[in-house]
Amino acid sequence: VSPPSRHQAVAILAQAVCKYSRPSRLFIMLCCSSPHGIESVPAGSKGAATDREMLLSSRNQAPRVVISADSMAAYRASRYMLAGILCAVVGGAYSTFITYRFSHDYSRNLNMEGEPFPSGKAYWPPSVSSMVSNIDSPQGKVWLAFMVTSSILTMLSWYPFELKNVYCGEDVAFIPCLPACLKSKTISMNTARTFLPQLGMLGVALIHTAPTNVWDPAQDSTLIFHTGGATMWIGVTMYTEIYTLGFCETAVIGSCERKLRWACVVLAGIGGACYLVAQSDNPGDLGICCDIEYRPVSMETVEKARRNGAFKIAEKNLDLMEGAKFTPNATAPLYQGMHNSAYGWALAWYGEAVKWAVHDGVLG
Repeated sequence: VSPPSRHQAVAILAQAVCKYSRPSRLFIMLCCSSPHGIESVPAGSKGAATDREMLLSSRNQAPRVVISADSMAAYRASRYMLAGILCAVVGGAYSTFITYRFSHDYSRNLNMEGEPFPSGKAYWPPSVSSMVSNIDSPQGKVWLAFMVTSSILTMLSWYPFELKNVYCGEDVAFIPCLPACLKSKTISMNTARTFLPQLGMLGVALIHTAPTNVWDPAQDSTLIFHTGGATMWIGVTMYTEIYTLGFCETAVIGSCERKLRWACVVLAGIGGACYLVAQSDNPGDLGICCDIEYRPVSMETVEKARRNGAFKIAEKNLDLMEGAKFTPNATAPLYQGMHNSAYGWALAWYGEAVKWAVHDGVLG
């Protein structure tokens, strides 16, 4: 018995897979055709029509589907990018939801002595980074998992190279004037947009901050990577998007899409500016009442916390006392305990104005 011909082998394989899986049929079409799609096979070549008819047919004689490799690459990139965006949204939104939903947890409402804060307000983290700094906390776990997944999926998408409304060409440098100054080729705009924001996101997610009263010099030395990661994550994304919308000559962007994307850039710029202003100074430094109040910790404070049943707080107080003893030149509030939480306009400064107004009805 003679072995089956090429056409017979292709037909047997296609029929076997198409019987069970429609996506697999498309995969076989791509694998057995040219890189530019089924339609690019020369019509006059030997066996071309026969192969095409065999591959595009199924047991039920489904309609012919024509799909190119470029289209499949764009399809894959958009799906990976969408999954990455959804992970980032879920990570940010759900970790924030946990922080708001469980604000009445006792650990958020007891001071260094194991008593309720005199302000009557729960402790609110001054920033998102502070909110998720403890990776053992529920919100920290959610943030870490979804942000790392988001950055990986977005890098895998390679969307700046695959989507025509973003692609600027490999000859466009990330900093256009830099190649002429260095007289050497530098990183391209597409490559920078593919990797730098996602690496920045990983830096923000994996290099954590710490509460103010334990922010020692060693912690401070990591701030350059945390802040640098945030700059890469947000700043590089905004920079490349502005260049794409305003100066890129190869990207294919519709009028409505261009307006929507410009609106997103403006909103992101406003949000970033507000964040920088809010994080540049503490409310107390600007005379805004009433910021978080820290006080030195003593054994009397430890014993009082134990009498109140706040044994974890007592252990934290001992750690603060140890740090203060062996770091005599520590600048307040380093190694001090939290006596009172923020309230009044200082709480609004930390971004909790909406929740505060809804639940308490007053500002100040």
